[in-house]
Amino acid sequence: MSRARGPSLIAGSDEAPEGVHPTNKASRISSPGDVVALAALACGGVVGLALLPAILGVRCVRGLYQAGKKICSKDPVLDPDMAQDCDGIWPFSEKPGGGGAQQFPEGTKRLAGYVKMSDGVRIAVDVLLPPCAQGADGTFHPVPCVVHMARYWRAWEMRWPIRELLNRGEPWDFLLGPWKSALLESGFAVVSADVRGAGASGGVQSVVWSPRETQDTLELIDFIVGVNQPAGRQPWSDGQVALFGVSYDAGAAVRAAAHKHPAVKAVVASFLFGDIWRELFPGGIMNRWFLQSWCNVNSRLDNARLAAIHPFSPLIMKGAAPASSRKQLSRCVSEHRGNWDLMSAAGSIKAIDDPVAIGSGETMTCQNLELFANPLPSLDGKAVLPALAASQLPTLLISGWACVTSGTACAAFSALAGQHWRLLLGPWNHGGVQHVRYCRETKLLKFPKAKAVQEFLLYHMPRQGFAQSSVPAWLASPKPEVHFYVCGASPAWQHSTEWPPKNVVKKQLWLSTSQLTWTKDDLEHEGSTQLPKATDLVRYKWKASAVAKGRALLFETSVCPTTLAVIGSAVLTLRLRSSKDQDADIFAYLRERPPDGGDLVYITEGALRLSYRREEEAPDHEKDAAHYAPNPLAGPHPPFICHSTSEQSMLWLPIKEQQLSL
Repeated sequence: MSRARGPSLIAGSDEAPEGVHPTNKASRISSPGDVVALAALACGGVVGLALLPAILGVRCVRGLYQAGKKICSKDPVLDPDMAQDCDGIWPFSEKPGGGGAQQFPEGTKRLAGYVKMSDGVRIAVDVLLPPCAQGADGTFHPVPCVVHMARYWRAWEMRWPIRELLNRGEPWDFLLGPWKSALLESGFAVVSADVRGAGASGGVQSVVWSPRETQDTLELIDFIVGVNQPAGRQPWSDGQVALFGVSYDAGAAVRAAAHKHPAVKAVVASFLFGDIWRELFPGGIMNRWFLQSWCNVNSRLDNARLAAIHPFSPLIMKGAAPASSRKQLSRCVSEHRGNWDLMSAAGSIKAIDDPVAIGSGETMTCQNLELFANPLPSLDGKAVLPALAASQLPTLLISGWACVTSGTACAAFSALAGQHWRLLLGPWNHGGVQHVRYCRETKLLKFPKAKAVQEFLLYHMPRQGFAQSSVPAWLASPKPEVHFYVCGASPAWQHSTEWPPKNVVKKQLWLSTSQLTWTKDDLEHEGSTQLPKATDLVRYKWKASAVAKGRALLFETSVCPTTLAVIGSAVLTLRLRSSKDQDADIFAYLRERPPDGGDLVYITEGALRLSYRREEEAPDHEKDAAHYAPNPLAGPHPPFICHSTSEQSMLWLPIKEQQLSL
């Protein structure tokens, strides 16, 4: 990727002097909007005080009811030790991210400005400096830097008086604030930038994860470490850079890391999308709800339409944090009107190689966003993840059982992991927002994912005067390791040097009339079963009435007499016969029935559009990660691996005295 001209830093407005500048804390009431917001909050406070006795009364009654229900409950606890959920490597913490819940560490200094890219587009940047990087006389002490490219605003500016309650009046990142706080506590500088076409940055997003967006990241690193910069390296940088991101931002991080910039020493990618077709079009069926919701949120953020996000949003927040003057912020936001309409393009996608038009006037397919096998000219014909593996860059991948990105994380580790690769799989949905639990009567504890990021970066990017007292156990070996959470087990965290672990064996279950049997000999008969014509909206706790009313077919095993641990991707092979030559969508849900015989509990799901049943075998990286093997009952066509649409594709779940249901 060519970077002939280096980026330059400007303060943001045409009249402002060049250079990164400290931010001034906003005055208490700085706009008419603050006055309106304060009046509305005051009225809301009066109403809230009037309703407070009733609210407290309802909460007390509900608490007493739940306590009585728990005392009277006869549900067994599977393991008295499962509440520990810890193997001694990472202790749980009620302090999210190991840092401040809603503020950066005391003494953090925020600098803001615009970095002008080689094509003239201005990228809004925040530089967060820990106290150890600041000298008493206004000078800086060089420290390692963590770069984060933000799709959903690098920071949010709040209205007074709300901003006085968050981060000491400074803008706050509601998505990754605790992660940034943890990095600052470890002595890292954090450089967070809005990607072009988003937040306070200028420019247009012509397509998601565009090559130009990756070049922006590389030019920002050049600016930090002094490549093609007359002023040289930034005074707060020691020349070491790590790339970090969650979800979309993780895609930006790995695409830049694959280019082997000499300053980049490590990359942390959490909940990384690596195979868009199989993640967002599972089995050939568009995950329309997710795509539409995601596009709506992005459009509202890009165009600063806060009221469209929530009617009360303008009362408590102003928008993306300015990098300089508000006039410059308005100019940059106005450029976002030309952003690519992803949902309009996605509506025409029927197959993995269907071309769609992008904002630059070119065309692309879902294959162009795939990280495993799509060759890029800027990477000498390699795909992103193979190029990342060839760079021998220390890599930390984070995902969760209840997230579709676990398939990418496991596949990347299985097929490509080299020295100093780590894979962390926990009981989380996308972004780690929820800690999913499948066992009843267990305490929900918060796992400090940011602590693992702290330790990983400190080990691979040490800074002077801030050494870890000892090498963390999970980083002691240079060999690749996966650390995974076993739901309901004690210890919960286990590890392996390969994926899937060696002791995993394929276990087949056979569909009979309303039964899942462990051996083919247990089949009652091999007759056919009529499929339901349609289903209602999916509910993840289904009652028996759904089957009785013909909305679904239910197949159940007998009670499991011993503990069963399930790991990997569930593969369903069906032989179907139809009286009509028509297409149909098949949805399958793996669930378990608890010992008390209550509602079925969702575990995972898969989907397939029947017209896609012959499209292809699973890619090699998926075969390795899923412990895949063809089923002899599949007939002449290879079976299709059904991965989950919006939930987990990999799972550990010890089951005892319970039943599996399909």
